[in-house]
Amino acid sequence: MPEHAWKCPSCGASLSPGPFSRTVACTHCGTVVRLDEAVVASARFREAYAAWSAPPPALAHVSFRVGEAFWTEVALVARGEIADVVLVESVRWPRQRALCKTLRDARDLPMLEAEARALEALRESTVPGADRFATLVPQVVARGVAVGGRFRGEATTLLRHVPSFRRTLEDVRAAFPGGMDPHAGVWVWRRLLEVLSFLHRTGVVHGAVLPPHVLVEDGEHGVRLVGYGCAGAPGAPLAAVLTRHEALYAPETLRSARLARAGDLVAAARTVAWALGADATGRPPARVPAPLASLLEEAAAGRAGDDALALRERVGAAGAQAFGAPSFHPIVFPGDPPATV
Repeated sequence: MPEHAWKCPSCGASLSPGPFSRTVACTHCGTVVRLDEAVVASARFREAYAAWSAPPPALAHVSFRVGEAFWTEVALVARGEIADVVLVESVRWPRQRALCKTLRDARDLPMLEAEARALEALRESTVPGADRFATLVPQVVARGVAVGGRFRGEATTLLRHVPSFRRTLEDVRAAFPGGMDPHAGVWVWRRLLEVLSFLHRTGVVHGAVLPPHVLVEDGEHGVRLVGYGCAGAPGAPLAAVLTRHEALYAPETLRSARLARAGDLVAAARTVAWALGADATGRPPARVPAPLASLLEEAAAGRAGDDALALRERVGAAGAQAFGAPSFHPIVFPGDPPATV
């Protein structure tokens, strides 16, 4: 029989019923409480739980299990450097959607494990503002080796699905080949630096601040940073995969082969410049106002230090110099309904 923490319905004080008691008097207010006599036999409970946890017969051939829950595929969301990301749905009520991340090559398992360690550190962070910023990084729903289905035998991580974050900065550049609106560039850069500040204060360096790892929120000024397979503590070895993105990383970062907070800020500046339409040299286009373009070039060259919050304040000042008081400029993709204030 499961244990219960009995509380008095009148005053909320703890109750301490004796063995086989049907009633108990509250020692605090004197109320006599009748206890629930319903008992479920353990055998019946286990039988009901087994029936609930098994996949419905109609889905048994297409579902897979991670941990205690069964899931079915909904749609492919993205193909990253080392992993596929698939939208999945639980087969039992209450229905839950998640993002299932699976490796294409088992040799990349250390990166999936590095991501799990980084996300666990961020989930347990106690730095100021952690409750808010923890919602702007992936949250693990379950992880382990998949049983059954197409992913059988594969190391898998399930992440919480946040429907309002659907597009990356790669999608932004594809939708706006000349670059996104510089007004939007200001808030994207500031939001990104806020998330990086949370990571750095927690002792985590992202290590892969790249366009496909920056998600923008539909109709809002929100940014989520994903892709933590290269993450680690400052000074940890740099993942070899980053050498494929040397245009977005400072040469000294790649030469040292060590994670550094300054490297995250360089990559963030170069990523934002690219989304604004920067050419192959990384120079922002002429339509980006001079105060913002100048700061982008400084940060992209590694001359803006390694303090994300200090750089965020400088971005805000550059934005005010270029555009005046802050205003609402969400990224509205072609075909989307207009954003409302």
